[in-house]
Amino acid sequence: MATSFTRTVGVLLVTSGMFALGACGPTSVYRPFFDEGGSGASTDAFTYVSRPYEAKTVSVIDTRTQEVIFSMDIPVGQQLSVNFDDRESNKDKYLSGTMRWGLQPAGSRFGRLLNRVDVPPAHSRRIDMDIRQGPEMAIEPPTAAAGG
Repeated sequence: MATSFTRTVGVLLVTSGMFALGACGPTSVYRPFFDEGGSGASTDAFTYVSRPYEAKTVSVIDTRTQEVIFSMDIPVGQQLSVNFDDRESNKDKYLSGTMRWGLQPAGSRFGRLLNRVDVPPAHSRRIDMDIRQGPEMAIEPPTAAAGG
């Protein structure tokens, strides 16, 4: 027969397990997933997918000077994932933020953002997303069988 202590421990384990699973669920802010458009929360993480009739160009603009800090024509069939990090320790630097970015095949849900660029702080940057005149064709890498 279970004692009061055993039941309490069991309830705590079940509750903490449900909380841990909930933190990784579809509504969690702290997901490492690349959701198109972003997570829907203020995590400063965004993913832009380029399609034949929706080929995208993404630019990061310094709103203080209107300077283009970063710009990429995303190839059709690829996605650009970006994540901004504004550290308090860098607040005195002119470009106090860091943008990590990566280019993956469209539909990728996970990955590492290995590239980085210094960007203005959050209050001084803007992301512009333009759709290029289309349609554009996806560029397939050559295969060994097609090479000859």
